[in-house]
Amino acid sequence: MPVLSDQEIFRRLINKEITIHPILDLRQIQGAKIDLRLANVVYLIKHFEQPCYDPRELNQKVEYGEQRDMVFCKADEKKGFILQPGDFAIAPLFERVRLPSYIIGRLDGRSSLARLGIIIHATAGGIDPGYSGHITCELSNHGKVPVAFYPLQRVASLTLETIPDEAVSVYRKKPGYKYVDQLSTMLRQDKEFKSHILDMIAERL
Repeated sequence: MPVLSDQEIFRRLINKEITIHPILDLRQIQGAKIDLRLANVVYLIKHFEQPCYDPRELNQKVEYGEQRDMVFCKADEKKGFILQPGDFAIAPLFERVRLPSYIIGRLDGRSSLARLGIIIHATAGGIDPGYSGHITCELSNHGKVPVAFYPLQRVASLTLETIPDEAVSVYRKKPGYKYVDQLSTMLRQDKEFKSHILDMIAERL
């Protein structure tokens, strides 16, 4: 699949085929990628109060990943936010992104952060065609030293690729699409954990 060059990205931005807003510096777009910045909020995961997170247990009072079970931190413009070794945080990015149904995105971390042991997404680095919203990073510090982050710091890069045909089932804000401006884990919404499907499996055993 063709990867969009910086010239092609600029052209499609001008034609409003894609949206990446706001871009504070045109140098964010170069080569074949767009640098994206950290917003001013970070969500730290608190210690989980249950024995484990069980996606089959739909009636747990405390749900891992819900905002009420996170520590909400607002990054100070001067002091920043410190991600300690072993910490995991959910961090929305500053720019709002909108893709058409024939373009997909791939989110990558910056090498300068990777060399400090910082991972910017666990496994969810793909941006589906039709997506519209703020991309969310899953920050992990696998290194040995605490690392400071600041609002509007460049933490990730987005690569865009065209696909041969338009996607029929695109990522829109409607039932069935879990992570549109969503911070929490929605694992329990996966179909395989629905009670009626579990009952069907049990009948076959």
